[in-house]
This record gives sequence, structure tokens and C-alpha cells, in this order.
Amino acid sequence: MIRFSLRQLTFLSETARCGGIAPAARNLNISPAAISAALDKLEAVTGLTLFDRFPARGMRLTRAGKEFLVDAEDLLKRAGALDRHALELAKGEIGTIRVGTHFAMAQQIVLPSVLTFRDRFPRVRIEVIEKDFPSLVAALDAGEVDALVVFNQGFDAERFDVETLKVLPPLVLLPATHPLAMAESIQLQDLSNIPYIAVSRAGPGPSYLDLLRAAGLDPEVPLTSQSREMVQAYVGKGLGFTLVGFPPSRNLTIEGDIVVTRPLAQEIGQFEVVLAMGRRLQQTELITAFLDMCRAQI
Repeated sequence: MIRFSLRQLTFLSETARCGGIAPAARNLNISPAAISAALDKLEAVTGLTLFDRFPARGMRLTRAGKEFLVDAEDLLKRAGALDRHALELAKGEIGTIRVGTHFAMAQQIVLPSVLTFRDRFPRVRIEVIEKDFPSLVAALDAGEVDALVVFNQGFDAERFDVETLKVLPPLVLLPATHPLAMAESIQLQDLSNIPYIAVSRAGPGPSYLDLLRAAGLDPEVPLTSQSREMVQAYVGKGLGFTLVGFPPSRNLTIEGDIVVTRPLAQEIGQFEVVLAMGRRLQQTELITAFLDMCRAQI
């Protein structure tokens, strides 16, 4: 247990600087008796004689007092810095936000939100984590992230608050050179002889391929990748088609090939883009501000 207080150390520092209790009391706007009692108690609990006292000439630190004051003033500086840090945290001026997401959400929603947020809160650290859906849900449940921006693949309503940002029907992604790229919308039967390039399953919910099969289309799947960028690159090279929620940036693949997105003529299902937060976790003003910026991207 710490046997002395920051208040006592403040009185020690000011008395040493002023060379006496009376001027220190005036500077601190406190009674001399209060300072005298605090210093007597500080000496009692530390077992040190901190001052030589001269009735006509004031007070002077002893050798032990000088050594003790060095550490005391360092502690006061660190306590002051901690107090300022706490005020900044309370005002939402500093802190850390941790957000979990998928690649598509990171590109379309989270990245623009991060850039806007950093302009407004330059001293706030933002950590973005991209993982598969089960890993992200586990991280949210454990308090390792503050919120998720994801496709909804199933949340426990008793543990999480989920807000739908947007409902996305799937879009057909094709190379710009494909004959169907000129169509306003694409019929399912027009895709029957085109290979499907699949993204590896990343969660418990249905995939785009599952939606196609449920609608009666069971395409050949020659290529599967964990990377959406690689899937889009395969499409750009004319190796097949895929379904996406968002068009690639500038309609270009990582290989520089031009691709296009077209809606399906038939409804086969939809995916929800959601914000998810743990019900047990308290949302700070910083997190609320960041999530508001995510909402503004939709």
C-alpha cells in the first residue's frame, strides 16, 4: 500500500521551491497549517527528515529530502500526464478502435470511414482486422474487437446487437469482352455453360454458389480461391464468371483487366451488410462516431 499521497508530494515540491511553508501556502491557495500537517505526516510515514527548519530563515531540503524530491517530482509529472490522458480519453480525443470486417467491406465501407475518421480524430488509433466470419464473431464475443462490419451469416440475438446497413442482391461479374457484358441484366440460363469461379467458403451461411444451386443452376467450378482479388483476376482473364456484392474498384482486376457487373434478371437471394456489436460491451463515443461514418458510406 502506498503510504503517501500526490497532495503531500505537491506540498513538498512547492515548499522546497519557495524555501518555506508560508509562500508555498500562498501559491497553492491553502492554509500554512494544512501544508505543515501534510509534511509532518509525510516525514512520519517515510521515516525521512525531509527539511532542515530554520525559524528565522525558512526551510531547506536535507540530503535525503533532495533525493526523495527528485523521484517525487517525476511521479507528479507522470501523474499529471495520466490525468491529461484520462481527460482526452473521456473527451474522445484519443484511444483505440478495433473493427473486424471482410475484404469487400474493408474496401467499400471501412477504408473510406477510416480516412474520414482520421481527419477528424488524428490521435485515435484504428485497427482493422480481416478474418473469416466465425473468427470475427469469436473476436467480438471475446471483446477483442469493438464492432464488425460484415455480411450477415448468422448472429446469436441474445449476445449481439445487429443493424442492417444495406441489402445487396448478387451481381454477375464478367470480363468486359464477354458477349453478356453488353446486356442490361442476365438470365440464369445464359450462365449455364459458363464456369463459375468460387471464393472459398468463409462462414456458416449460404455462399453465392449455394444461391445459384438453390435457383436451379449448377455450374462447373474449375477454380476456387480464398482471395476475392484472385477470383476477380480469373474472371478478368476470361476463365468464367462469379457473383459479387460490390463491383471491383474502377472495374479493374489486380491484373489490370476490365470487368463489368450486371444484375441478374431473376431473384435468387440477398445478402445483408450489417454492423454487429456485443451486447455486453459498452460503446464509447469514439466507436459510435466511427460507426456513424460507416453508415454514411452506404
